[in-house]
Amino acid sequence: MSSKNKYSRKISAKEAKKNFIFILKNNLSFFPPLGEVFVLKGDDSSCEVKVESYPCTCRGPDLPHEHYFIKWEGLETGDKLEIEKTTSKNYEYHLKIVK
Repeated sequence: MSSKNKYSRKISAKEAKKNFIFILKNNLSFFPPLGEVFVLKGDDSSCEVKVESYPCTCRGPDLPHEHYFIKWEGLETGDKLEIEKTTSKNYEYHLKIVK
C-alpha cells in the first residue's frame, strides 16, 4: 500500500532473512531513480541507500522481470514499515517500523 507521501508494507520472511525491503514496481516513482543514492533514516540509524533490482523468473521462464529492493538490516518477519518522504530535504526519507 502507498499514498503520495508514504510507502508501506509488511516484511516477509525472505526480506527479513536477506536484509532488504521489496519495492513494488508500481511504487518505484515514489523513490529516486533506480541506482541513485538517497538517505533513509530509521529511528536509531541513518544510511545512504539506493533502489536496486535483480532479474527474476518466479512467474516462469517466459515471463522474466525485475524485482526492486532497498538493502536494510535488522528487519523481522511481520514488521510493518512505513517510508515517508521528508518534505524539507530532497532525497531524504524516514523509515518507521511497527513491531
